[in-house]
Amino acid sequence: MQQVRNYFGDKQSTLLLLSLLLTAIVIPFQRPVIPVWPGIVLMTAAWLFTGNLKDKILAFFSNGNAAIFATLYLFYCCGYFYSSNTAYAKTDLILKIPLLLFPLAIGSSALKGKTEVILKTYLLAVLVSSVVCVVRSGYLTYTTGENHFYYYKLSWFFHVGHYAMYLVFAACVALYFLFKAENKNIKICYLLVFLFLTVVIILLSARAQIVAFFIVIVYTGFYYLFNNQNKIQGIGIIGLLIITITLLFYFIPATHKRFNSVNNELNQFYSNKNTGSYASFLRLAIWRTGVEIIREHPFSGVGTGDAKDELIKKAQEKNYSIIVKRNLNYHNQFLQTWAAIGLPGFFALLFSIIIGTLYSLKKKYFLATSFFIIITISFFTESMLERQAGVIFYSFFSAILIFADNE
Repeated sequence: MQQVRNYFGDKQSTLLLLSLLLTAIVIPFQRPVIPVWPGIVLMTAAWLFTGNLKDKILAFFSNGNAAIFATLYLFYCCGYFYSSNTAYAKTDLILKIPLLLFPLAIGSSALKGKTEVILKTYLLAVLVSSVVCVVRSGYLTYTTGENHFYYYKLSWFFHVGHYAMYLVFAACVALYFLFKAENKNIKICYLLVFLFLTVVIILLSARAQIVAFFIVIVYTGFYYLFNNQNKIQGIGIIGLLIITITLLFYFIPATHKRFNSVNNELNQFYSNKNTGSYASFLRLAIWRTGVEIIREHPFSGVGTGDAKDELIKKAQEKNYSIIVKRNLNYHNQFLQTWAAIGLPGFFALLFSIIIGTLYSLKKKYFLATSFFIIITISFFTESMLERQAGVIFYSFFSAILIFADNE
């Protein structure tokens, strides 16, 4: 019992750790029946009502990384005051409040020696979540005769891009602990988890996340090859990449077909033939429209609540009916943020990612670097912070990997 008390620490540390473990468990299962907010509420209550609040605030501001990350939310708050659609702006501010809460609570607390248990909890939760998806797809394939082991049919809990992002990071966590483990049996377990997640990632066929996965694997291989001077591990990582490529292009033709379709879609877009039915066209059309909105409001943006309204309005003017019909967002977080809260907000988002990446490179913390590689690529193809799944993932792991004293 005394060892447990020593591990958890005082009441504040205990409540904080429990809240973060709860959040890590729920992240890959977020649905209306499994909300992520109880963990966030517990974390906030622990921060507010235990210990000296003044000291916590001072600790937060002394943690430069945490303060910079939280600045993004303050710009969204400013954008509320010049929004026409204040109802949507209020909803958006509630959605994005973890961008402030996680840096505030974790950036002013001591979590040294405890972040690894949070990462392991997340890895286990993702593994269970992916097994549930695979079993469900197997049952549906058996009962309906249709293939449910592919793309959105496999991703039960989330939008496929968000879920693939979760799995790519979880695979990186598995690699991180694989190379830290000393016991041979434990190493084998982590390797099997990594390979299983790799297969599921490929089956999900989210192109941007697969590209991010490849880049992270290559980076990890060279990291262990040069920084740790462990050539066997580095060569092993690159070998796993070759296996992944083989699985992608030879054993799962549906995923191969999705990558091959990109050129066809782009050609159709530039020739203006049947453009409304292609995903690449939709993104290019949205990005062009988004850039026009940014050119009209480069510094201030259109307001926290009006970015999507302006996009739909512009799409109507351009006769992009498919965008209007589906009520799509910008499919690029950098463009979405710039259009909403202007150049200062765009720089706040961009600098937070740059600072996080530079910090992780300086500390030679490959897991954090991998996280920001995944985030950057995902932000280029999806507006990840416009859904709870993206907001929680980005704010939670930025805080755990960068603000907490984990190294």
